Amino acid sequence: MGELTSRQKQAVETKQKIFYCAVSLFAQKSYENVTVQDICDKAEVSVGAFYHHFKSKENIINEGYRLFDQQSENIWEQGHPKEPLEQIQFLIAEQARSMEQMGAMASLQYFKNQLSCAEKYILDPERFFNKTVCLAVEHAISNHMLAGEKKEITEDILGLSRGIIYDWCLHEGAYSLLEKEKRMLEMVFKHYCT
Repeated sequence: MGELTSRQKQAVETKQKIFYCAVSLFAQKSYENVTVQDICDKAEVSVGAFYHHFKSKENIINEGYRLFDQQSENIWEQGHPKEPLEQIQFLIAEQARSMEQMGAMASLQYFKNQLSCAEKYILDPERFFNKTVCLAVEHAISNHMLAGEKKEITEDILGLSRGIIYDWCLHEGAYSLLEKEKRMLEMVFKHYCT
């Protein structure tokens, strides 16, 4: 794939600017209270530019999930633990850091979106994040570190993580999400240990 032209680079920059301005507004006012015009005003772009890059406000949320998966995959490829349980901890910790960086209010917008939309991207087993946790669980079972059904263990880990993030959002980020995720994940590992 060749280098981007200056026009293509500008398009990428504009899309990123719209995305980050929208997330910033969602963190301040909540998703429902932000209009496309609000986003355009903050990003200093026209409404036409917004719709050139995003079909709707909901697409911005979807872009956030895509970016998280892309970021997780990049970090994974830069280096990750070899031991399966440590791989799971690594991925869950990366998720927690991403949510903490975004902030509780903005994170909550992602969850609210998934509750109300038909396509539950957060549950997609083919997402990099979900698929990689599942593979680590499978390796932990085959190495006799965990005992049980791969799908059940994976769902328990992912469901627990989502639940803790939701609780953290309800508490408006009042505690360390990363530390709580670590503690609760250890409980899951103990439950399924061989």
